[in-house]
Amino acid sequence: MKNKEFSQLNTIVLLVIMVLWSSGIASGPIPTDYNKDQKVTLADFSALASSWGPASRIGELVQLGFYWLVGTSDAPDIDIQTAYTGKSRYLPGQQVEITVICRNNSNTAYQGTLLLNITCHGRSVHTDRQVISIDSASSTAGSFLWPAAQEDFQGYLVEARLSHGACATTAIDVSSDWKRYPRYGYVTEFYSSTSPARSTQILDELSRDYHINCLQYYDWMWRHENVIERDLSGQIAPEWSDWRGATISFNILQDSIAKAHDRAMAPLPYFQVYLGLDDYESVSGVSPQWGLYSNTSRSTQYFHDAGIQFWVFNPSDTAWQNHLFGEYEDALLSLDWAGIHLDQLGDIGQGNYFDYDGSAVNLEAALGGILNNSKSHLEALALGHPTLQNRDVLIFNIVNGGRGFWGVDEALDSRVDVVYSELWDNHTYGGVSDFVRYAKNRSGGKAVVLAAYMNRGEDTGGFFDADSVLLANAAFAASGAFHLELGDGEHMLAQEFFPARDKITSEDLRVRLRQHYHFITAYERLLFSPDQRMGDGGLQWISTEGYHLSGNGSADTLWFLNRGTSEHEIFHLINLLGNDDQWRNIADRPVLLHDVPVKLRLGPDAEVTQVAVASPDTAGGMMQSVPYVTGTDTRGDFLSLTLPRLEYWSMICVERTITAAANNRYEAETAVRYQVAVDTDHGGYSGSGFVDEFAETGDSVGYYVVVNQPGEYSLRFRYANGGSDASRSLIINGDFQVNMPFGSIGSWEGWNIAGTSVYLQTGVHQVILYYGSWNSGAINLDYLEF
Repeated sequence: MKNKEFSQLNTIVLLVIMVLWSSGIASGPIPTDYNKDQKVTLADFSALASSWGPASRIGELVQLGFYWLVGTSDAPDIDIQTAYTGKSRYLPGQQVEITVICRNNSNTAYQGTLLLNITCHGRSVHTDRQVISIDSASSTAGSFLWPAAQEDFQGYLVEARLSHGACATTAIDVSSDWKRYPRYGYVTEFYSSTSPARSTQILDELSRDYHINCLQYYDWMWRHENVIERDLSGQIAPEWSDWRGATISFNILQDSIAKAHDRAMAPLPYFQVYLGLDDYESVSGVSPQWGLYSNTSRSTQYFHDAGIQFWVFNPSDTAWQNHLFGEYEDALLSLDWAGIHLDQLGDIGQGNYFDYDGSAVNLEAALGGILNNSKSHLEALALGHPTLQNRDVLIFNIVNGGRGFWGVDEALDSRVDVVYSELWDNHTYGGVSDFVRYAKNRSGGKAVVLAAYMNRGEDTGGFFDADSVLLANAAFAASGAFHLELGDGEHMLAQEFFPARDKITSEDLRVRLRQHYHFITAYERLLFSPDQRMGDGGLQWISTEGYHLSGNGSADTLWFLNRGTSEHEIFHLINLLGNDDQWRNIADRPVLLHDVPVKLRLGPDAEVTQVAVASPDTAGGMMQSVPYVTGTDTRGDFLSLTLPRLEYWSMICVERTITAAANNRYEAETAVRYQVAVDTDHGGYSGSGFVDEFAETGDSVGYYVVVNQPGEYSLRFRYANGGSDASRSLIINGDFQVNMPFGSIGSWEGWNIAGTSVYLQTGVHQVILYYGSWNSGAINLDYLEF
């Protein structure tokens, strides 16, 4: 592994700090209490110098000087209550409004400096300051404006700090399209009893506290097959009673939708893809000939019992489709929806489905068909109605998300804009992570939203179990998925009926959730970008001496997940020590870990410029650069660091450049090796040696390879095999590709080529040759040639 040379700063550093301070430059926000005495004093300069290493930056020194110069006076009764932005999402270049509420709890007036630092992945992009005065026992608001950067689909962390040290963070999402990072929430309160003030409160909390940028309006409709009630003249009823007897107010609904748009939150109406209520024929003109039946004699139409009966219609029936499309049009032209959210019931008939004429219906295929036709119809509406442009979004609920589950592939292959799934039978952390990987790969990188109901059916004393919520949220986000969980301001989902209120969130959990959402917004590109490379879960990439690691979310382990971008290698660590592998149920609070030793392996062609850590559990999510050392051992090149703190979830972010090997030949003896050896006792090898003892389950050789343009690539492995025929598993970016044969050549002195071809996108990829339990034989490995 290569290192950039770092020149030590000399004794004029304080002068440099003063110059940078006067020009208003500051580096990214990092903890500056280097000697751990809870103060920022000159002693911290000495502590920083003593730990100086190749990862250190002049920015660290500048930041230390920044906080030292602004003052360290004690003012325990002055704090920052909150910081928030005016919208959930901003367009590139749009003016961002940032409000910071400061509170003086003392009996004397206060005057000080309010500092603002906006960072991108730990590096400052904008700083500002203002003097504020706060009367005793009063609050005041500091207001800042920032013209957002022109870079699209990027998140930013905002640090607001008073000169005595009180601090709060929030985040900014700069994205031209909310579907890239859909932080999905829900709204159910649009009843006749809901006041406009309550609607404002709900949307303010979801936007300001959690950056929710899209909303499912659940059970807003009059009837499932006839969504808006009208009188005989066609006028919209001011109120209507829904299926459960709740009174929906059209004006309150309209008001809530308008306020959502004001906050850059995309409102979507809940629809069922194939349900109707009793008397559907006389009330709505829907025919039983469009129904879905459990027998060939059409005597029993499918229904769902929710206290009343919801009748099921055949989604492949053209007449039903046209009726449903008319309801889309009515909804979109009557209210300012951003698209349509579709739901279903799943495999209610266990494969036994018939139309009115007795012909068999493949319900999985039928759902895929109506989704594609729905999207085409929405696009046609948008073309035909100028007011409907960009309002053709379609989201559909894969009722049970998991690899190989019913209806999953049909939905993933359809033209929906966002992958959305309730989780029922997928109970483990590893199973959910595997589904997210599969869904992203199969759908071409679409965003994934999980409707995962925490503590469902558990007796938790009326409150959500904070530990299980925080671990699940960490697991989902680190896997690359969003969690639909928050709605109606302070409420959270415990079951599939969204208006239910059987559990509430504690104030401590709400504080934690706010930090979580700040974190996933600020680091959205590192967590959710469709350009992100999925990583491999093998233990060859990481080790933590003294701790039990897993790459699949096993019980009682530190679970690591690896991801990569063009500039970063990312390692997530989720603390499952003392807990099982189930995400939904009550969990124990993880033991807080300090100073965890971590070794990372990025191969011989990585040039590292910075290593940083960030966590929603620490320092408001601020990214902190950490010192590291590099070296080589029996497994290859490594990068060693100490993770300062791990509570629920920490992210290690390595800023690196990986260059292609000379002539695209990647030598095995310098690769990332696991449970194998390097030797030179047989001639004819390339480079400085070859890998041997590649003969047992779990052995692997891994490479980071660089692809400059997408296409089909030939992978050629040069090997020796003087024994029986062998095989190895080729795994790329954590996904199994093929079992490769390495046939015997009758001698360990000669060399042969085993090859295959794969399609790869531009970027850095992990290529692993692995000895799985299904593989056999021994080989020596010389190199991989691209």
